[in-house]
Amino acid sequence: MIKKILTVTTIGLLGVTTTLSTVKAQNSFLIQNTTNIHNAEIKSDSWLSKEKQNHIKKIKELLKNVKNDDYKKEIEKEGVTLKTLKKIENDLIEKEKAKKNKTSNDKQVSTSNSTSVNTSQQAPVNTGEEPVSTTNSSTTKQYSLSQFMFSGVINWGGYKFTYYSQSVLPGGGLVIPGRHVNADGYVSDGDGYIVLAGSAPKGTVYDTPFGYKGKIYDRGTFGNHLDVYIR
Repeated sequence: MIKKILTVTTIGLLGVTTTLSTVKAQNSFLIQNTTNIHNAEIKSDSWLSKEKQNHIKKIKELLKNVKNDDYKKEIEKEGVTLKTLKKIENDLIEKEKAKKNKTSNDKQVSTSNSTSVNTSQQAPVNTGEEPVSTTNSSTTKQYSLSQFMFSGVINWGGYKFTYYSQSVLPGGGLVIPGRHVNADGYVSDGDGYIVLAGSAPKGTVYDTPFGYKGKIYDRGTFGNHLDVYIR
């Protein structure tokens, strides 16, 4: 009788010991798994933060050569996204390339009267900083804004057209009389010309494939590269 009691007691203790060991092992797994997940989250956050700081550092270096107060304010925002930082960096790289490629005769405008010019086909040129005034500001529309944004670059009429947005670069320092966003989403002046950035004298007018003529109000590109200001 005593032996039977001892046997039952031993089996019971072994069962309790086995159960405790199993619970301990499960708890250890859960703690370890939770720790791994937490570490992974910290690692992910650290990577994103490090990536942002790397881009901000590069942008600050670029801003030493290409002055842009709007970009400077944008990268100082607390919630600035990695996508925005990459776009700003790429834009500054393009602008820096354009600046390096400038030659001494960029601002020279031919005033020779010896060449006969068909004024009905030539865009008016203003040699000063004030925009020229014309009445016909429309062209044949070959690309919608959505097509333009999807392509990113449009090569047309011997010119390279890219775009930049006032939602990223408000351009508060630009003098654009009657500034507004037109029905198609382009930043325009009071005469209907869409706003362009280029190396030609301010006020120079160009035909574009977007249904409107464009006028130079801003800087940042070189030669036949024209940047179109959009909503």
